[in-house]
Amino acid sequence: MLSIVSLRRRNGLAVPLEINNCHVNIAVNNQVARTKIDQVFTNPNAFPVDGIYIFPVADDVVVSNLALSIDGKLVNGKLLSQEESHRIYRDSARYGGNRAILEHLGTRAFVVEVPQIPAYGERRVQFEYSQIISADSDLTKYTYPLSLAKSASGPIRNFHVEMEIESENELRTVYSPSHEVAIDRKDDCHVRVSYKGMDVDPDDDFLCYYAVSDENFGITLLTHRADEKEDGYFMLLVSPKYEVKQTEIVEKDFIFVLDRSGSMARRKIEQAKAALRYCVQNLNDGDRFNLILFNEDISSLSDSLNRGEEWFGGERWNNAAGLSDKLIDVDGGREKAFAFIEDIDGRGLTNINGALLTALAEKPDPKRPRIIVFLTDGQPTVSVRNPAQILKNVAKANKNLSRIFVFGVGYDVNDHMLDKMAADNGGTRNYVTPNEDIEEAVSSLFRKMKEPVLVDVGINFGQIVTKELTPKNLPDLFREEQLTILGRYEGHGDTALKLRGIIGSEQHEFSKSTHFSELEPDNDFLPHLWAQRRIAELVDEAALNGRTRELDEEIERLSKKYGVLTPYTAFAAADDGSLGRQYISRMSEAYTDAIPMPERIKYNRELEKRKSDRYRMQYADTKYIGRKTFYRRGKIWVDTEYDGQSERKKIEFDSDAYYQLMNHLPELAKYSKIAKDTLSMVICHEGVNYEIIPPAV
Repeated sequence: MLSIVSLRRRNGLAVPLEINNCHVNIAVNNQVARTKIDQVFTNPNAFPVDGIYIFPVADDVVVSNLALSIDGKLVNGKLLSQEESHRIYRDSARYGGNRAILEHLGTRAFVVEVPQIPAYGERRVQFEYSQIISADSDLTKYTYPLSLAKSASGPIRNFHVEMEIESENELRTVYSPSHEVAIDRKDDCHVRVSYKGMDVDPDDDFLCYYAVSDENFGITLLTHRADEKEDGYFMLLVSPKYEVKQTEIVEKDFIFVLDRSGSMARRKIEQAKAALRYCVQNLNDGDRFNLILFNEDISSLSDSLNRGEEWFGGERWNNAAGLSDKLIDVDGGREKAFAFIEDIDGRGLTNINGALLTALAEKPDPKRPRIIVFLTDGQPTVSVRNPAQILKNVAKANKNLSRIFVFGVGYDVNDHMLDKMAADNGGTRNYVTPNEDIEEAVSSLFRKMKEPVLVDVGINFGQIVTKELTPKNLPDLFREEQLTILGRYEGHGDTALKLRGIIGSEQHEFSKSTHFSELEPDNDFLPHLWAQRRIAELVDEAALNGRTRELDEEIERLSKKYGVLTPYTAFAAADDGSLGRQYISRMSEAYTDAIPMPERIKYNRELEKRKSDRYRMQYADTKYIGRKTFYRRGKIWVDTEYDGQSERKKIEFDSDAYYQLMNHLPELAKYSKIAKDTLSMVICHEGVNYEIIPPAV
């Protein structure tokens, strides 16, 4: 992160600068990246301060076209060697008490002095550089050193990243393990990645992976294994072509199931009707569809047409030619559907079980994928009301023949039931609050699912033994989507990874040679990411089918080991600041009672972030850095690997012993950055427990 550190006045130390705005613009063209940064720093002190502006540069990165300006004036800086930058990092940490900068020990640095920053004044710093980013096989990794902003006072108030990636070859995987980015695919060779945040805590660098491939499916494998004696972690990303030829689009059958109970009355029902109109309007030629409405009763568009009893737009419709018994052809059916939708209102109770079984009553045409879109704002209140029983009934009726996409509206949805319903039936799920735009969210989902690229997906890992995969049931692949699979693995070596699925009505197989590493220290975000997904599945299981001792213990074990908080668990600091471990169980008889409204929707959104693999949650008293998790115990940050009793080797920050340790074990620097001011820190490394304590006053 471009940052001003080592702040000092003429006599004594100053409070570090604040970062008001940081806008990063990245343009990547065939592995040449041009990065432009525009930052505004504020001096919170009542006196002027001097500073040093530092940008770390990895040794294997070739940078060029360096240009830096301060308040619009070009300034000259120096690109220092490892030895010279080491001194700058050490001195900066000494002056400012900032350990974050020490993470970059062993790298070069671009440095410029920034004298006389006025009291309560601002400095606008603009920096530009170019670099060649190397590719490992077909995978390219871009890193922006954001974590250096830890040296500033407080979070970044406004942080914005815009990244344009263009390539002569077709872009497949695009993934950020560090931030929840938005990905906008312009075409097969052009992707826009963006991130916006306020009060961003810069714990991690901004990372973005992308892979190129001219194949129909890009297959990317990332592995992590810190100890060859333990199972490794992996993430597999599968990305289809963006462009889909019209002749390749499969004709499909859609059944839209809409909750019209009393809770959907007024604004929500009007939004849902607008969403249905959008979906019907955008069906492909050759598709068929039906609309099913439910409260305590169930009705459908096809039944109304077949009875010849409904009036649409003042005109009576009989069972016209071209209408099947249950499904309606798009050609000639749209206007009838629009009139049917217009008369929908909200009243009555909620018969979820009956509505879904009605939608699943007819067996699908094996040559035509059938997709059910289920939209509800509540929980079952009539007929079968047990969520687990509803899921069993749906599974028995469906037998994986229809894909079910679910859409929850409001605070009272049973998200565990909907999550599992979608996961077990090859679909996806989405949730919105009552004040959000339902039409926009439904239309976004519909645009993707109306163009399935590969259905009935299966993966074979060859000679590698994989375990604890998430998701267990692989969904279909759709345009603009990528499939993410996380898991553990035994063994190591080269293997032929095979992807199978159906395109149209034909079975296809794609193969790629991959390598599962015996020892791979990189990609250390994978254990935490896997644990988030695994815990989410266990939480759903406990909520739907009841708690068991085994589930409780496994959730507790994973939560403590990987630092993933859940509504079931909380970690408390000892009041006396001791290192004793305390674990509080907040498991309730009913999962939905564990979180009060309206906080439940907030947790649901965080759960969604974890399941979509795009964000690692950070908590005030929990930090996950690299492959380690730390909990705050009073005034001490404690490594979860520490048993609370073993001897600790105390080392004072800013002492010669501290810098000797950082020089000898530079990987520890990234962990010690979270300890500030009066906080100590316990780090376990290769059997030794180090306690970094504040400098003596």
